[in-house]
This record gives sequence, structure tokens and C-alpha cells, in this order.
Amino acid sequence: MKPKLLFVILIAALPSVVSLAQSQEPTDSIDAQILNEVVVEANLQSVSATKSTYIPTSRQKNAAQTGTDLLSRMAIPQLSVIGDNVSTAGGQSVSLFIDFLPASEQDIQAMRMADVKRVEYYDYPSDPRFQGATHVVNFIMQKYDYGGYFKVLGKETFVSNISQLSLFSKFQNKKMTYDIALGGYYSYCSHDYSNSYETYRLLQLDGTLNIFERNSVTTSAQYRRNYFWPTFKAVYQSDNITIENTLGANLDNYPKENSSGSISFIPDDYPQTDFINDAHHKSNSLTYKGNWYFNLPYNNSITFRPYYSYSHNTQSSLYQELQSTEYDNGSTDDTHDFQANLQFQHSFGKYGDLFGIFISNFISNRTNYFGTAQAFDRQKNLRLGPAVKYSYRTDKFYGLIAVGLNYDYSNFNDITEKSSVPLADLFLQYSFNDKNQMSAEFHHMSSMPSSGYRSDVIIQSNPLMSYTGNPYLKPYKTYDVGLFYTMMPTKKFSFTAFATLWTAIDRYAFLYEPSSEGILRSIGQPVGGYTQVYYGLNASLRLLNNSLILFGRFAPNFIHDGYPANTDKHFLNYWLQAQYFVKGWNFEFVYMSRTGQSDGPIPGSWTIDKDYYWATIGWGNQHWTIKGIIANIFRWNWKQGTKSFRSQYYDYTKEVFSQDYHVYFQVSLTYTFGFGKKIERGNEAEQQTGTSSGILK
Repeated sequence: MKPKLLFVILIAALPSVVSLAQSQEPTDSIDAQILNEVVVEANLQSVSATKSTYIPTSRQKNAAQTGTDLLSRMAIPQLSVIGDNVSTAGGQSVSLFIDFLPASEQDIQAMRMADVKRVEYYDYPSDPRFQGATHVVNFIMQKYDYGGYFKVLGKETFVSNISQLSLFSKFQNKKMTYDIALGGYYSYCSHDYSNSYETYRLLQLDGTLNIFERNSVTTSAQYRRNYFWPTFKAVYQSDNITIENTLGANLDNYPKENSSGSISFIPDDYPQTDFINDAHHKSNSLTYKGNWYFNLPYNNSITFRPYYSYSHNTQSSLYQELQSTEYDNGSTDDTHDFQANLQFQHSFGKYGDLFGIFISNFISNRTNYFGTAQAFDRQKNLRLGPAVKYSYRTDKFYGLIAVGLNYDYSNFNDITEKSSVPLADLFLQYSFNDKNQMSAEFHHMSSMPSSGYRSDVIIQSNPLMSYTGNPYLKPYKTYDVGLFYTMMPTKKFSFTAFATLWTAIDRYAFLYEPSSEGILRSIGQPVGGYTQVYYGLNASLRLLNNSLILFGRFAPNFIHDGYPANTDKHFLNYWLQAQYFVKGWNFEFVYMSRTGQSDGPIPGSWTIDKDYYWATIGWGNQHWTIKGIIANIFRWNWKQGTKSFRSQYYDYTKEVFSQDYHVYFQVSLTYTFGFGKKIERGNEAEQQTGTSSGILK
């Protein structure tokens, strides 16, 4: 059955389910009395030395369909929320938790919004249940004695042809909680592709350069994706013990990633031709994840996190230029990922907390290439990381310091690389009162190379371009520095000012090496340094008894990308959001400016995307939410933006086209009903994703 038909049937059937569920719910024996509405302007936000606390209003909870939707509607100044992506104001990643248990994107989708009591934000928390995460959002949920619930989430995106349906269920009996969840996704479009304009400077045998342009323009494209994920979770929770075990699968298939078009050259020393590229790939994985916490006597605790994932990946492409040969490339990969992280904590009371930490991660890849390259790669990567951490707090001050070592061992076929890099964290935070907070952070670590960059196989992708990896890669070192100031001068207004710097040294990056016949993209290390700076302001304003909420983000960024790109970029990004609530209805308008950003220290490319805007109308209560979105209403072309790169021998500019920046319409719906007197909600079963493969990227 097609996903769209499933979605229509679901909407048609839900009213009868609602009626049945409501008829079975117990009624109160006391007669209800209608009282006049009393408006109390509460303090919905505060800061302290260790955390910031935000209380969502009932209007915000009734309007939100997921946890990230709720965060967006709460307009928290320390956070930047774009879609399902949550980051700090300074751009660092944020870990999401529900009642101190780690939560995935699917957990956040499955939450019942009516049960959210408050949202807590932490920087470098000392609580061992947060497992050493540097920036944390923790949803505190309403507690129940026993019972269960069922939730359905459906989305249909028109013009873009995207369907999503997810089902979540929970049952709690005393100290045990069981979750079963499954979801499906389907997408089909003919507008995800790119046009490439390349400049080649090929080194000839006599030392001269043969300079020409190669332009590849796509005239037809097909893209299809579908995936399915089931998950089972069991949690035992008492006053001193929490044992969580999750087993899940992920079946992700891209049966069509096809394109065709024409190729021309300037000057026309090469004949104009047409191309056809037929590609597909899939990834199937099975994952186990555990989270075991023990609160021991004498102010001690132990946290143990076992993890295992197996993934099988296949990918294939057939590229043809009609006046030349064809390039057939395929690969399969089997990846095993084992992790076991152990943390011991002892509290000295008013003298602080001491932690002993040991992390371990072992990844094994077996990759088979066929087509223009014939090879069988065997890779093993091991990371061991002992560390100690100490935290100290007073009423207004909180500080944390951590030192440790990352030992990395990698073996690619017969090549072995070893390295040891220290790690360090320093965080200081001072709360002047419950309205003003200032913090500073420093973070140093090493970034472990992906298995997909290590292969030395040379793959020919077209007559002029081939690519390979580097089995000798070592972890590169990174440094983070950040300054933040949060102020809540009134109940209506709050802001966060920030400035962050992230830099990488001894990094590896793509290099483009010329010959007389074409370009080989390799990976070199070390290359030039890479630094990114973000600074700016997040601010929110609440008016009309919290019926109108305005949020703005002003965030310029600066990027220095050393050899081989040798570029400095500066771009102003900003974001504006307005929300209005009236009775059960909610309205929203969002505008995101043109964005300029680096694609990271490895590709070295620079991306500029168009501006983006949408309007939302929705209605909701504690059981139902329904939302309609119209995006980019005045844009009827498919161009998203451009991606560019410049180097000594090779340049490219890509026009990127996608359905995301074209006009589209989306309808989404959630319904949650419970059974039993009391219901335990939160920390729902999640989609389990596999480990990234070792196939050369």
C-alpha cells in the first residue's frame, strides 16, 4: 500500500479511535464547575550557577508536535533550533535527554507534549547521568504510577512528495517500562541534482598547463528513498538503579539516484557529449545500546554504557559519456562497531565531585570494491581514552576541569598507525542572580579519522576525475574557545550574546593532484590550518500575556581555510521568528536569511544557500495536534544555492537544486491516547542507526 494512501486512511480512522478511547477513560465523580479564567504571569525562565530552567506554557505544549518543535516555540536564547537540529547559540552540538536518559530524534518525536513539566539547559554538567556531554537539554516529564499510551505521528509533504508515518507505544508496570516503536519514510522527486562548472589545469610533460573548463548540466534526474525502522526498549528504574537496553534495526534504501544531461568544454578542444549516471545504495543495520546507572553508598556512582552495531552497506553507480567509455563502480561493506564507556563518580559534598572515566571504541570494516577498481580492504580502528574530571560549585559559581588521553590505533591491510593526543576541558560559569549568567569554555581533543577516508584504492568516476584515500591518516587536534552571556532583565525579554572559535591543526583535507590526463583527488595530511569563528546575539520577546513571541538570531561567521583552499570567508546569517497563540490555534512565520557556511575542514568547499521562509497554522490540545505549513510561496524554481572550491590545479562551482527551497505544502498530525489510570511518558523507543561504512567517500 502506498504511503499516501496509508496516511489518508489513518486520518479517516482516527476520529473513531478517539471516540472509543475517550469513552473508556474513567470520569471524575465530582461534578465539573466552570470558573472564570484567571491569568497569572509566572516567571517562566531563570538561570543559576549550574543550569538554566524554562517552563513551557500550555499553549506552547498544545501547539507542539515534537520535542524540538516545543524548543523552537519556547524561543530559548541559549539555543538555535532549525527543524530537528538543535545547537547552542554558538553552533556547538547539543545532546538531548528525557528525564536524564539519552534521547534520539525519534524519542523526541514520540514525547507527549502535555507531560513536559520543564526544560533544563546545562553546559558541562557534572551529573554522571549525562555521560560527559558538554551541552545538554533535559526534558523533565510528568511522573505516573503505571499504565501506557499509544502515539501516532503522520506527515505528508506535497510538491516534495515526502510521506512519513511513525507509531509509538509505551507500557509501564511498577519499575519496568517497555517501549515498542516503528516508523516508515518515503520520498520521490526529480529535482535533487547539481550542475558542475569545473576548471582544470593539467600539468603537461613539458611543464606547461593545459587549462580548460568542463561544464556538466543535468536535464533529467530521479531520486527515491524509503526506509523502515523497528525498535524495542526495556527500562528498569528505581531510586538507585537505572538499566536501559535498546534493540533496533534500520533498513534504508535509495533505489534511484539517477541523472542525465550534457557536457561541454571551453575552449571546445574536446567534443560536446551527453552523460547518463545510474546509481543506487542501501544500508541495513542492527544496533544494541545500553545505559546502566548505579547510585552506590558513600556518595559514589557508576555509569556503564555498552554499545554494538552491525551495518551492511552496498552502493553502485554506472556513469556513461556517450562518446567515450563507461565507468562502472560498486562496493559492499560490513562494519562492526563496539563501544564500552565506564564512569565512576565520588562526591565530596561541598568540596566538589571527582570522576574517573574510561572510553573504548573498536570499529572493524571489511570492504570489497569492484568495477574500475578491484580491491578488498580490511580496516580496524581502536580508541582508548582514560580521563579524570573534577567539578566544584557554590551558590553562584560552577567550574569543571578535565584532563585525559586519547590513544588511537588503526590498521589498514598491512599498514599500522598509532597516536596519543591529550584531551582537556575547562568550564567556568558565574550566575550574578537568577537573571544574569556568564560562562567561558575551553575544549581540546582529537578527531578520529573516518574509515571511509583510509582506502588507497583509486576509483575512476569520469574521464577526467578519479579519487582515492589515505591509509596513513592520523587524528587531527582541535581546540574550542567560547564566551557566553545570558540576561533575562524582565519576564518578557531575554538574550544570549556569544562568541566561539573552533580551530583544527594537523588536519587532513582533499587535495587535487594534476597529471596530463586528469585530476586525482587524494587526502593529504598535514595541510593548512582551519579556523571558524561565530559571534552574535539570540534574543526573545514575549508580549500580550505570552500570546505573541518574537525571536531573532544575528550570527555572523568567519572561516579561515588554509592550504589547499587558501581562502577567508565572512558572512552574515540571521533568523527571524514570530508566533501568535489564540485559544487552541497557533500561527507562526519564520524567515531565514541567505546562509554562507563552510562544508567543514575536509572538503574545503564553501556553500551559499538561498533565503528560506514559511508560514504555519495549527490547532492542538492535549490529545490532538494538526499543522499546515506553506513554505517559499513566492519561489517556483528548484535552485537551492551554490557550492564552490578553489585550488592551484582544480576549481569547481556547483549549482545545487533541491525540493527544500521550492514552494511546498505540508500537513502533519499527531494523536496520543492513554490507557490505565496513570501513564509513564517520555524516553520512548528510538530509531537505531548503524555505523558509517568504510566505503571510500
